Amino acid sequence: MIKLNYSVRPYIKGSTGQVGLKVRWNNSNSVVSFFTSVWAEPDKWDQDLMKAKRGTTHYVRDMKFTYVEINEEIAEYREEIEGVFDKCALKNTVPTTDELKTMVNSALGRINVNSTASMETIKRKSFKEMIDLFLIECGREKNWDDQAKEKYTQAFQHITKANPHIKPDKITIEHMYKLRGWYINNKYRNRTINKQITMLKGFLKWLNTKTGYTVPAEVLNFETNLKVLPKTVTFLHYDELLHFAHFRFKNDENSRLSKARDFWCFMAFTSLRISDLRRLKAIHIHDCKIEMFAQKTGEHLIIPLTEEAQRILTLYNICKKPDDYVFDVQSSQKLNDAVKDAAKEAGLDRIITEIYYIGTERKEESHRFCEIISNHDARRTFVSCSLAMGIPAETVMKCTGHKSYNTMKPYIETATETQALEMEKWNKNQFRSQIINLLNDADEASLRKWLHNIQTEIAQES
Repeated sequence: MIKLNYSVRPYIKGSTGQVGLKVRWNNSNSVVSFFTSVWAEPDKWDQDLMKAKRGTTHYVRDMKFTYVEINEEIAEYREEIEGVFDKCALKNTVPTTDELKTMVNSALGRINVNSTASMETIKRKSFKEMIDLFLIECGREKNWDDQAKEKYTQAFQHITKANPHIKPDKITIEHMYKLRGWYINNKYRNRTINKQITMLKGFLKWLNTKTGYTVPAEVLNFETNLKVLPKTVTFLHYDELLHFAHFRFKNDENSRLSKARDFWCFMAFTSLRISDLRRLKAIHIHDCKIEMFAQKTGEHLIIPLTEEAQRILTLYNICKKPDDYVFDVQSSQKLNDAVKDAAKEAGLDRIITEIYYIGTERKEESHRFCEIISNHDARRTFVSCSLAMGIPAETVMKCTGHKSYNTMKPYIETATETQALEMEKWNKNQFRSQIINLLNDADEASLRKWLHNIQTEIAQES
């Protein structure tokens, strides 16, 4: 993704009083001005902040505008201009002046295709142009971040690679079959193929609502009919988690491995996502709990801190000001890489086997856990270990922010792992009952002897 340098400067147009925004980019070689539907009085305009002065009311051309109305429209234009540049940066393109005008005005609803273009003109729009409009309209409506937009962009690139001459007004079921074949030939897993085609169908449903475009029902209802097995859920068992949390690294230069391990384990003990770990501030922690809003979903999270989580906090939350970040996480990718190195040294080498399909071909891959561990495995570890220990699903969901049990299912090991941990309770209770019966029948001398032996054995094991 390229970085586009641009500037946006709101101003008042000459003596007319109309508020405009001047955009410069491409080393100031490209300049476009947008004019809003609000006016302002020059003596009530803040030249430094480039907006209407607070508390002012503007009377221009027999019209009345409050400072709130003026500044809100400026903010709306800024948001759409920035959104267009973000989209172009994702696609590694620099917009022309005409492209910027069209995309921003379209996003603001200032282009009426019914009145400004004939039906034939509409139909001549390319697939890429319609995709651009889709990303602007739906991206704004659903508040997509850059990552979501990039995923859709990839899905669109795939269908144009599979069908180089595809046109938005002539999409057929044959295009969908060719796309499925293209994915299989390029060794995409069936699960990924289904996901990508589902995203594409979302675009096609939107396209079907636009004047001049009709997408056949068989295309909108297209199913790949590809075999997909339940996804292998990767997480640490509770004993593995404790081993990892307390492992002492040798030759840990600059504490790189220890920090990565601590950050990962803190997520495993709290269910935080990496995005929220990076945003966690001292002010979010009080009364032995974390209280904050999740960045991804906006859910209000209230997470009680376990002793292990509090232990990690004491290492990093010393003398922090309320607005200071608790952990100095550089980036998600760097943490992922460091955690793999830490897990390898800690001996987290349990074999994970995954079975999947590419088309009709069955594939099987095995890896050591340390080779595939990721930031998100920490969150899965929290859910799986919590459920295995008998914590009610409703309590777990309050910590994770999941709205329903179904949305939490991808984080739960569906094979025998959780069930095996649950069944261990039968053995533990059986042994516990036998020990209690022996203790009740023993005299004081025997109890003292047993206590000494147990303490000695524990000391030797540690």
